[in-house]
Amino acid sequence: MPDADENDDQNHADLAPKQRPGGGEEGGTLSPELRDLADKAVEYHESALSENTREAYRRGWEDFLSFCQKHGLDAAPASERAVALYLSDRAEDLATSTLSQRMAAIQHAHDERGLQSPTRSKAVQNVMRGIRRETERTSEQAPPLLTEHIKNMVDALPRTGSPPSGTEAEAAWLRGRRDRALILTGFAGAFRRSELAALRMEHIDSRPNGLLVTVPESKTDQEGEGQLVPIRRIEDSGYCPVRALRRWASVASIDDGPIFRGVPRSGFISRDAITGRTVGNTVKRAAEAAGLPQAEDYTGHSLRAGHITQASMEGAPDAAIQAQSRHESDRAFREYVRPQKLLENTSSAHLGL
Repeated sequence: MPDADENDDQNHADLAPKQRPGGGEEGGTLSPELRDLADKAVEYHESALSENTREAYRRGWEDFLSFCQKHGLDAAPASERAVALYLSDRAEDLATSTLSQRMAAIQHAHDERGLQSPTRSKAVQNVMRGIRRETERTSEQAPPLLTEHIKNMVDALPRTGSPPSGTEAEAAWLRGRRDRALILTGFAGAFRRSELAALRMEHIDSRPNGLLVTVPESKTDQEGEGQLVPIRRIEDSGYCPVRALRRWASVASIDDGPIFRGVPRSGFISRDAITGRTVGNTVKRAAEAAGLPQAEDYTGHSLRAGHITQASMEGAPDAAIQAQSRHESDRAFREYVRPQKLLENTSSAHLGL
């Protein structure tokens, strides 16, 4: 399969003057003026996509290639089934906006090769439409986890201290360490579940008063420029996310690569990152262990929604909360804080009842 550079060369050749078999150029010798125009056409073709878009398309196409190779599917030309399966698989971990960009990358790769893209089919479009609707429904229904809930959930996890004897007991202890770090980090950072699952050690910049976490690609950073998320160290607290994260990395001997990894019953920590689904399952399992009412309704999104809600309740400025959550849209951000603001400012509190 030709790579991107080969395709660019081919497309440039379509714009450049053609050579006759016996020498000379097709249609006669080009005048200097027409040759300049041909060179300009090549320059315009190269500038059709920004460097950031090219990089985003490259990442998207490589991810699709990896998926197809893993499952024995053809990537170019890809079938509607292959793209539908890919979208369904990645929907667990990627924002719908990122999925749309991945579809654009697949379409671009097919267009560049002169192939019909399955992304334009009604079947694939319907799959994407269903993913958007399901994601919106899930986000709307996910209740926020407040600080008291988070503390109860962390307290319900296997106790800290020395690892117990026995393979399964040690695995449960390790999983408890991981889940403690995951829940506290997700809540403190207001991370999306896909961002939390994808965190790597090289994304962490330790400072004396906390951590600066780089999110390399997110829902509001589709170009992959990276966003910084600060997490403050909390002194004299048993629920410090910075301390919990460092302890997990230490007991799991994680020096590089994914931070949050699978912990099977064997106790051998996986080298692979968990998925967004695992984040949701972890939150739900901890909520059930803590005995929270309607624990089954909590999702990975509840950590992010809870951060925004709790910070608003505590009087944090909207601008500070929005900077932490990295919402580009004021409307989307205010969907979280509006209920609390309504309760704070309601005239029903001034009726003398």
